Amino acid sequence: MKRTLALLLTALGAFLVAAPVFAQTPAGGGGGGDATKWVIITAGFAMAIASAVCGYAQSKATAAACEGLARNPGARPGIQFALILALILIESMALYTFAIIFAKVKLV
Repeated sequence: MKRTLALLLTALGAFLVAAPVFAQTPAGGGGGGDATKWVIITAGFAMAIASAVCGYAQSKATAAACEGLARNPGARPGIQFALILALILIESMALYTFAIIFAKVKLV
């Protein structure tokens, strides 16, 4: 019962906070001068964060693969395949971030 009540109150609070998002823009062109600047600045920060996280994840994956190869050289094909797949998936996070940023900045 407590959990359901807490979930309900959390959802109600989220709906109340999200209400201003749907507010109508002012007449006369919307005046998005400041908004354009913030989109570009936050896009840069988003790409920087995504690149940093990707670099950290790739270094951890490579270190784990090297450790695994040092412990069991016979498992090289399986470890190499898993490493390449992991690196591709990690790098795709940065590419998806770049694509979203490109689309967002181009729209503004």
